[in-house]
Amino acid sequence: EAGQMTLEREPQDIFELVSHSIDAMAATAASHNVEIAVRMTQDLPPVSIDYHRISQVLRNLLDNALTHTPDGGSVTVEAMRKGDYVEVGVADTGNGIDPEDLPYLFDRFYRADKSRTRSTGGRGLGLTISRGLVEAHGGKIAVESNPGRGSRFHFTVPVHTKEESTTDDR
Repeated sequence: EAGQMTLEREPQDIFELVSHSIDAMAATAASHNVEIAVRMTQDLPPVSIDYHRISQVLRNLLDNALTHTPDGGSVTVEAMRKGDYVEVGVADTGNGIDPEDLPYLFDRFYRADKSRTRSTGGRGLGLTISRGLVEAHGGKIAVESNPGRGSRFHFTVPVHTKEESTTDDR
C-alpha cells in the first residue's frame, strides 16, 4: 500500500509457475481428499512477473480453495490469454460465498466465514496481500461465487513484451 515494494520482474512461463504451485499444495490437497485439475490454453506467452510474488498469490488462492472445498471435491486451475494479459483462475466446488460478503473479501482482516478465527484459519490478510501483489504487476484480481456451487478467483498478469527485453549495452 505504501508503494515500497520492489518487484523482480522477468519473463516467466506461467505453466511452470502453475505446476510448481500445484506441486507445493499436493500434500494439502491429498489430506483434504480434494483433486486438483489443470486447464491451460496451449502456447501461452511468457508473462512479465516477479515469480515469487505471483507464486505467493496462486498458492494463497489454492490454499483458500482447498480449505473451503469439502472432502471429495475438486479445485481447477486455469490459465488463458486475455489480450495483453494472461488470466489465471482457481475454481473450487466448495460452499461458495454469500453475495453480501463478496464486496469485502479483499479488505484487510475480513473473513467471510465468521466461525474462523486467527487460531482456526488465518488473519484475513491473504486476499488483501494477493490484491496488492497483482495490482503492483498492473493486473486485476476478482471473484465470482454462487452459494452452494463454489467460487472462482482469478487474476491477470501482463504478457511479456519485446520492449521489456531490450537492454542498453553501453
